[in-house]
Amino acid sequence: MVKPMPAQHLAHRTNPEYTITRVLADAIDQRKLPIGACDVLSYSQHLSNSEQQQFVIHTEAGDFFLKMQPESERVLDQFQAEISGLLEIARTQTIRTAVPYAAGQVDGFGYILLSHLPLAVHGDWQEAGKQLALMHSHTSDHGYGYNKTTFCGPTALDNRWSADWDDFFIGQRLEPLLRTLADKGDHLTGSDRALKACFHLLSAHQPEPSLVHGDLWSGNIGFIPDREGSKPVIYDPACFFGDAESDLAMTELFGRFPGSFYAAYRSVRDIDESYDERRNVYQLFHLLNHAVLFGGHYVTQSRDLMRRL
Repeated sequence: MVKPMPAQHLAHRTNPEYTITRVLADAIDQRKLPIGACDVLSYSQHLSNSEQQQFVIHTEAGDFFLKMQPESERVLDQFQAEISGLLEIARTQTIRTAVPYAAGQVDGFGYILLSHLPLAVHGDWQEAGKQLALMHSHTSDHGYGYNKTTFCGPTALDNRWSADWDDFFIGQRLEPLLRTLADKGDHLTGSDRALKACFHLLSAHQPEPSLVHGDLWSGNIGFIPDREGSKPVIYDPACFFGDAESDLAMTELFGRFPGSFYAAYRSVRDIDESYDERRNVYQLFHLLNHAVLFGGHYVTQSRDLMRRL
């Protein structure tokens, strides 16, 4: 049986400009945008997943990037966490990121409104490596964690503060995902042995708690062309304070960044010789997260990586 679509969803499907205008008006009501933002000159819809709608909006007050998802209990929490992470990155004044303007709920949708970034795929990878290393130099006095729940995709991250890195990463990153997979019927044999191996690799490793992006793959970094070249920008963060190596491990999981990126990173900040031993531990988190979200071959990849560990 097909359920009838709510009226507000029908309005969006038939006239997305109506919802866009309502979102801008809501942001203006929050005093996050100037009045001129309601003067929409044009907009374009961009590729998105089955839930999320994305638009670039050109207005009299400037250009904005809008992400919307059907209203749910968690969607606004996700967007508020994204704003927190973007602001945390911006406060370091090391690497550029999107400017968050507002988040809210309108006509059955949760939304986040950001600055529009006119991105290029390629640019100054050396500068990207240097700037990320500088961002990683910003640390927390509270230990490992963050002041609120953040999200890696739709997965909520347990960011309660911890003084021990091995306890934090295994107990608040790996174990929750393994429990979720088990609840879905994917019992990964050997997981207990793999966790013991991870604990062994991390137990003698107590890194400074660096601000990390948390989901730094090629889809979350780009470049903005200007007169001096294409400068790096990162976005869609899953921020927390943890081991900077966890960001580096993610950059190597789904297609390694160019070699110049890592050489430039090392010119600013050392990468420990034993990083190679821990890389698989950090990559396991992202494979398990993908296994939870998408299943299929990611379950097999997770199982294979745990076997190697």
